[in-house]
Amino acid sequence: MHKRTARASVLAVAAAALTFAVAGCGSDSEPDEAACKDAITQQLKDYQAGDENAADDRPEDCEGIDDKTAEKLANEVAKEEMKGIEDSLDAP
Repeated sequence: MHKRTARASVLAVAAAALTFAVAGCGSDSEPDEAACKDAITQQLKDYQAGDENAADDRPEDCEGIDDKTAEKLANEVAKEEMKGIEDSLDAP
C-alpha cells in the first residue's frame, strides 16, 4: 500500500471515529479518559475490520467525557494509528 493511500485510509477512519463525539450525553459516573481512549481504539479496530456500525455511537466508556476531550482522545488514537502505518511502510 502506498503511503498516500494509507494516510487517506487512516484519515477516513479517524473521521468516522470522531462521529461519536456529537452523539454524547451526560452521565453521573466519574469519567475515565484512559477507558474512553481504549474504547475509541477498539472502535477504530472494529471499523477497520469492516464493522460499518462501529463508529456510529459514542462508546459507553466515554460517557461523562466532554466533547472537546473526546475529540482530543480520538485525535490521539488516529495519530497513533497513522504513526503505526507509516512505521510499517518504512520498514524493510
